[in-house]
Amino acid sequence: MSSKLFRQVEELAEAMLQAAEADAETQFYALYVDLKQLCEAASGKKSEHPVLWETLADFTEENDEAIRFYEKAYLLADAQKENEYKASIKFSMACRFQEMEKQNEALEAVEQAGKFASFTEDDELKQDIVELREQL
Repeated sequence: MSSKLFRQVEELAEAMLQAAEADAETQFYALYVDLKQLCEAASGKKSEHPVLWETLADFTEENDEAIRFYEKAYLLADAQKENEYKASIKFSMACRFQEMEKQNEALEAVEQAGKFASFTEDDELKQDIVELREQL
């Protein structure tokens, strides 16, 4: 992923967080559309990266749609053998499944997240996974 594209995603995410904190819905949704267009423009190209789709999923309100974006991000992360992304994506999917009261799917996703996280140095994510597993 190019540093320019990463910067664009990071700037959009930061602006979306600020808009959400300020209850600026119109601004938030305009930025969301920009992020979605950025993801779609990179889709199928060399510049496509899991962080694009994971970020879009993180800001997607509708759980089913977010899961679809996480699945796309996961496939990219798996193809690139990126355990840290795979762990983060599966953890986020588990959280969404939990919100949807799909306990079996949540448990499966959190178990996969734990497996992938064991190959990383992200102790905070590992702790989040343990805590979610205990809730399920």
